[in-house]
Amino acid sequence: MTKPATGKFISQTRCIYTGKVIDPSDANFKPSPEHITPLALGGSNQFTTCDVSLVANNRAGDEIDDAVASTIPFLMLRHRYKLQGNRKVIPSLKMKGEFIDISAAAELGISSQGALEFKFEDEQKTSGEIISLGSTEDRVRFFLRGRLEQAKQRKLHLYTQFGEITDDEDIEIALLVANRNEGREFKASVTVDVAAFNEARARLMVKIALGLGHRVLGPEWTLGPGGMMLRSHLFPGEKDLNFGSLKGTIDANVPPVVAEIVGLANNRHVMAVLPIGKSTCAFISLFGGQVGTAVVDLGYDSRRKFNRAVNKGERLDCAFSIPLDVSGARPLETRSIHELANNANLKGILPESRAAAERLLR
Repeated sequence: MTKPATGKFISQTRCIYTGKVIDPSDANFKPSPEHITPLALGGSNQFTTCDVSLVANNRAGDEIDDAVASTIPFLMLRHRYKLQGNRKVIPSLKMKGEFIDISAAAELGISSQGALEFKFEDEQKTSGEIISLGSTEDRVRFFLRGRLEQAKQRKLHLYTQFGEITDDEDIEIALLVANRNEGREFKASVTVDVAAFNEARARLMVKIALGLGHRVLGPEWTLGPGGMMLRSHLFPGEKDLNFGSLKGTIDANVPPVVAEIVGLANNRHVMAVLPIGKSTCAFISLFGGQVGTAVVDLGYDSRRKFNRAVNKGERLDCAFSIPLDVSGARPLETRSIHELANNANLKGILPESRAAAERLLR
């Protein structure tokens, strides 16, 4: 029996996010290493793909990764686990509020190290040649140094009500004798747009599912109907209605026995491609499900990949785990379908029928 010829469409290396041909000679469409789980959210350098074009990688970073990583729920987790991205920084948590005892509006910034910084509204007011400064001591010191530098460059003089300022010593004297309001009661609130947060979270899960499915199932799936379905829902404003709706959820209720099989835990990311009856689903649990666990139907007949692996004894790595409580580079822990089966009888735990699978995906 002759082996079916590989179609030209699949034989060409294509971007998993756009389906376009990757061309090393093209500045925009050359291959670009992509973390399947974003580095800023605890990804691993061992869990990547190069089947992404530079332009698509940059767009996914701007419109999907950054949109999620800057939200309060994810930013709090980044602080907890000290998760830096490619920029090697962790943004501060910011909350707008008011010192109610002195009626002063301000913004509180909390660094990843736990340091607090307040920034008052209307810190600088200008009336003619008179500038009024009102903020924390450190920020007033910063403003005065800046004003002194400007005055020197313009060959002007800088005065306060306490005399001329010519150097840092004069600034410190002015700070010592200035009027002070000791604000002690700060009240702040945070408003989260739940709909926008859920959409950003869903697109992140679709993006991870694309990379996960590509790694486990290969380009046959990525460039077929299943991968095309996910791509059509990837970028904001580009949903292709011809492909209908995705099947899945970003808030799956994971049965304890399944959580045990895949090694679900708060201090790690767990991702897997699993057979559910004749269907194949991506299982994505970031931070142990603290921001939800996604189950996404990949639109692929599980028998095409998993039956061959089981019947012929071929190794098929399908479950991946990234520990977060580590110093330095985060490792990738990989398990095969056989190793999962050693922990439990998959047929007795995972739903076998399409109806049971659909109930899991609701």
